[in-house]
Amino acid sequence: MPDNVLISRIINLREANNWTQVELGRKLNLDKSTMNKIENGTRKVSTNELEKIADVFGVSTDYLLGREHKEYELPESKSQTVANHMGDNVSEDEMENILSYIEFIKQRNKKK
Repeated sequence: MPDNVLISRIINLREANNWTQVELGRKLNLDKSTMNKIENGTRKVSTNELEKIADVFGVSTDYLLGREHKEYELPESKSQTVANHMGDNVSEDEMENILSYIEFIKQRNKKK
């Protein structure tokens, strides 16, 4: 596996989404130090982690591995998703509250 392509694509996708290593790590259930090791090439990505990374970014594992070179669309941001469902009458504060509640529900469901 061309690790440098994988690393580069993870970093580029993370930065395109304006996520920190901590934020991406949370989405993958990995801590910041693990994310840092992955991004600096001192830790390999497991197959399971590769699949989770692809899911989080909405791309294929082949794209992450450099086997697929076609352009991809960035997944819409969470606020865009909320706005699409709620209309333009949602303030930024309301959106943050909605997103926090969604995260709360997701975490609660993981514990079940």
